[in-house]
Amino acid sequence: MSKIVSCLVVVAVVTIAGLATAEGPKPSPSAQASCVKVFQRQRECTDTFIPALVDLRVSVDKPAGIAARAKKEGREALITVALEEWKSDSTDEAIGQTCTRMASNPQTAAVGTSLEKCAAATACQAFVDCVIPLMGPTLRK
Repeated sequence: MSKIVSCLVVVAVVTIAGLATAEGPKPSPSAQASCVKVFQRQRECTDTFIPALVDLRVSVDKPAGIAARAKKEGREALITVALEEWKSDSTDEAIGQTCTRMASNPQTAAVGTSLEKCAAATACQAFVDCVIPLMGPTLRK
């Protein structure tokens, strides 16, 4: 997995980790289900979600150097790489593994509630417009 998609997945993981309860490292079934729902929605909206996520990463230059890489190689080149890698990172198995790890992460549920609302958006653009701003603060840390 390249740095682009690895970092994209990490951002999604850290952001959605808010779905976990503060009860400890044991995965919460509801957090697990919520996480899976959001990741499935990201997968359903791949063609809208990945370009927006690449744009966000470039705007905050995380991973470091991605903004320069976008200038050198172009936005479309980064999106092409990310989309190719997303094919394996967005399988049911990969989503299940990621969400099992995330559901064990004790963080506040506030972001998780917001992401749940985003996942309910019927149009992909509405979903992406909702979820990407929630990922921004995590990236800026």
